[in-house]
Amino acid sequence: MRTLLFMLLLVTISSCASDDEKPSDDNTLIGKWQLIEQLSDPGDGSGTFQPITSDRTIEFFSDGTIISNGILCFMSSEVGDKESGMFFLTTDTNTDNQFDGEIIPNICTSRSARVFFDLPVNGNLILWYQCIEGCGQKFEKIN
Repeated sequence: MRTLLFMLLLVTISSCASDDEKPSDDNTLIGKWQLIEQLSDPGDGSGTFQPITSDRTIEFFSDGTIISNGILCFMSSEVGDKESGMFFLTTDTNTDNQFDGEIIPNICTSRSARVFFDLPVNGNLILWYQCIEGCGQKFEKIN
């Protein structure tokens, strides 16, 4: 009887689904996104995303590449020359990574210019840039 209870407990634990709402793949990421909000924290954690009007876009492709109509090395809402890069999802659940993936821009001269992203859970994609204070951009899918 004790063995049966142990086996039942083991099966129950191993069959539990995660209640993490994040997608398990990049299907929701593929497509074109437009900048709608920007976060610049003054350094005390009080910053919030604020609406912004910009024609800035970023497009994710199923082959792991991205194209943006502005610079990717640092946070900017300006539109300019097209820049490209690669993206990958963080798939190792054993790492202490708080982001869903990373963008590696092709043009940045410093590897420290890293861009991280969170997959859309509530419809918006968030890009996080390396800043002393928190800074990020929120994008809405346009196709």
